[in-house]
Amino acid sequence: MGSLKQQLSAAQSVSQDEITKAFFAVFATTDGKRVLYWMLEQCAVYQNAFSGEATAATNYTLGLQAAGRRLMDQMDHCDPTMYPALLLAMKSIRETDAAHAEALAMNAPDTEDLEDDADLA
Repeated sequence: MGSLKQQLSAAQSVSQDEITKAFFAVFATTDGKRVLYWMLEQCAVYQNAFSGEATAATNYTLGLQAAGRRLMDQMDHCDPTMYPALLLAMKSIRETDAAHAEALAMNAPDTEDLEDDADLA
């Protein structure tokens, strides 16, 4: 039995190649990594699907997770290291974001100073 690539029609093969290229293009940027990770979060892949006796809620979450697994499968199809690299990149991105937030907080005017300035006016 041939590989999946050999079983695809020419149009399907071109379409799959274009999707793969698009995934690599998205993954090449920090913004793209943020979006991919956000999409996985929205698909509840990092949550427990079980909702107790609320089977509809459990089934809904399982459906979301199925979509997330399809996204992860596509990343794996593009490059088996893409998803682990995404997780490592997100660690670095979160650290950068935290440092940026801390710098903003350090440079933000103190709210007490603003209140004092308002009293003087």
